[in-house]
Amino acid sequence: MKLLITGGSGTLGKEITNLVFKKKYEVNILTRDKNLKSHNSRLKYFHWNPKKGVIDLNCFKDVDSVINLAGFPVFNLWTKANKTKIFDSRVGSTNFILDVILKKKIKIKSFVNASAIAAYRDSLDFTSSENDSINNSNSFINQVVVKWEDEVKRFESKLPDISFSIMRIGLLLSKSGGLYKICKILSKLFMLSPLGSGNQWQSWIHEQDAAKIILSGCENSWNGTYNLVAPKPVKQNELINKIAMFNNSRVIFPNIPSFIVKLVFGEMSEVILSSQKVKSVKLSESNFSFKNINDALKDLSKST
Repeated sequence: MKLLITGGSGTLGKEITNLVFKKKYEVNILTRDKNLKSHNSRLKYFHWNPKKGVIDLNCFKDVDSVINLAGFPVFNLWTKANKTKIFDSRVGSTNFILDVILKKKIKIKSFVNASAIAAYRDSLDFTSSENDSINNSNSFINQVVVKWEDEVKRFESKLPDISFSIMRIGLLLSKSGGLYKICKILSKLFMLSPLGSGNQWQSWIHEQDAAKIILSGCENSWNGTYNLVAPKPVKQNELINKIAMFNNSRVIFPNIPSFIVKLVFGEMSEVILSSQKVKSVKLSESNFSFKNINDALKDLSKST
């Protein structure tokens, strides 16, 4: 099997690539960096720049499935410029690659698109499943997700021979980046503390589980929307204390009040303080074996 990944240099992209190598598949990665070279015969880099309408069409040669993970990191201050990057790097790049596949009549079996659980309401009580997405015009990140997914759905009818799946990814726990890496550093300094009430739900998933599910979606040409979250979400208070514990530390400071979080992070505080309690009905029906929170954090705490 041969895959093409956008956003392959990111945390999840690297984890999927590692899994691809273990299965002895091949992978092409689209990158804006013209200087990237591979010393692995199973890995090739190809240049693209969606903003300029540039792509090396050789990237599609013999490819079975495309995994679209491209996106400017959300955890940057939401300045006007960064919000434009967050939106365009997802919606714009998705439109670009699907338009190329359509116009150049590229033959692939499946297209797997990343998304996020920001598709669901902010609630301490309601549990969202795949059919409970909302359209909240007052939420920037929700609107990014809505328009990102709409872009994929817009091409489904135009490309009927391709299986399309959307993966709404929860809080990705990874030792190489994101929230966990920051929390680990802070815990070593005994400076880790929950944000806001700490009662907000964190619907999380270990990076290895997320990679396995996405690759399975490629292998089996899944259709539809899937929530990539472990079966048991945890409150932020519990998550923060467990991260500290597994890193031989403890939480000694009180919760940081919401108004301070908003003062420091501005509009971006929405993703820090929001609560999404999400379940994956489809994956639970498939009997996928998820790591529990203790096993996940124990694995991530290991030295590399």
